[in-house]
Amino acid sequence: MIIAERDVIIVGAGPAGSICAAYLAKAGVDVLLLEKDIFPRDKACGDMECEGIVSHMGALGAVEELDALSTCIRNLKLISNRGNETLIPFECYCAPRYELDRILSETAVKHGAELRQSCTVTGLITENGTVTGVRAKYKGEDVTLKSRIVMIADGAFSSLGKSLGIAHEKPYSMWIGERAYFKNVNLDRSLAKDQYNAYGVFGFSELTGPGYFWVMPVGRDGVRDGICNVGVMVNDLDAYRQADLQERFYKWSGSIPKIGEMFERAVRISPWEGGRMNDISQGVQKAGDGYMVIGDAAALTMPLVHDGLSAAADSAKAAALAALGAFMAGDVSGENLMNEYMRAYKMKSERVTTEQLKLKRLLMESMHDPSVMDKTIELLETDPIYRKSHLKR
Repeated sequence: MIIAERDVIIVGAGPAGSICAAYLAKAGVDVLLLEKDIFPRDKACGDMECEGIVSHMGALGAVEELDALSTCIRNLKLISNRGNETLIPFECYCAPRYELDRILSETAVKHGAELRQSCTVTGLITENGTVTGVRAKYKGEDVTLKSRIVMIADGAFSSLGKSLGIAHEKPYSMWIGERAYFKNVNLDRSLAKDQYNAYGVFGFSELTGPGYFWVMPVGRDGVRDGICNVGVMVNDLDAYRQADLQERFYKWSGSIPKIGEMFERAVRISPWEGGRMNDISQGVQKAGDGYMVIGDAAALTMPLVHDGLSAAADSAKAAALAALGAFMAGDVSGENLMNEYMRAYKMKSERVTTEQLKLKRLLMESMHDPSVMDKTIELLETDPIYRKSHLKR
């Protein structure tokens, strides 16, 4: 069955896909947003909505609902492998990922996009080398959906990207993470005062190698009930294969008394879940004839910080602006879309060399070396000049 042509089809209604759909629909573009699952649906995530994505949600009128469903973090407590700690200013919302994705998909619909859930895209349609639509399974039928531009937002290690030969995995920029939810975590009440004034914990230990642990109160009842997103992230594929991340977390919480106290009465209330993520958007082509790639599908994650949500939102708006520019010019060629996309995303200098990737890896390993991190945290806590100069950056 062939469905009438749309201006834009977006494959994947995660943050990148939904935000792109909202911006396009708000501008009057005919948008069809396709999602293989049914909302609400969960995804393993750190649940931190930082300034980048929050600013886009504000522009689209979606912050108020996020605010009502979140714990608002005001500070981060950094804890070293030797138990040294310091508090640094850091602000973000913490809402469960299933709530965030629901809010964003509903926002796209409010602005005029059509959302089709439980619609599985099985392939791309190409005509003379140009992507002109998708093939999908919807309500038990094979359907052909045509469009002027297809936005590929089907997540990390994109299957559609692989079908075009544009998605690449780079082992030296690979991170592996897992998280679970706990309740009755004993939060410091001098720092966790209420839903709108809370703190999170980042811990560093030889148990991760290059990596870190986190404990973040999440949701509207995070502070009241001690409900936290707890996780671990590592940048060592071999070490990951040798010991599971859950085991590392329990060893970490038992090795530092202050962390052990936080989890004395804590109960895990969800399975441990996680996956792999790229750290640098190396080797992923962002646009071609009739298509653009956004969010995790484009391997867009802020190096070191792992704020994939803000990168996804930025790329979503850039792709929306690029599509509008392409429609005005009557040119959906890969060259024009790439130029428009890069201009909007300010990524013309983003091409990363292998040498730069190796340098980033070295920096990551140094940053997460337990002895280096221990000394850094000690200086941040005890040396006012060091603290002032570093927290300005």
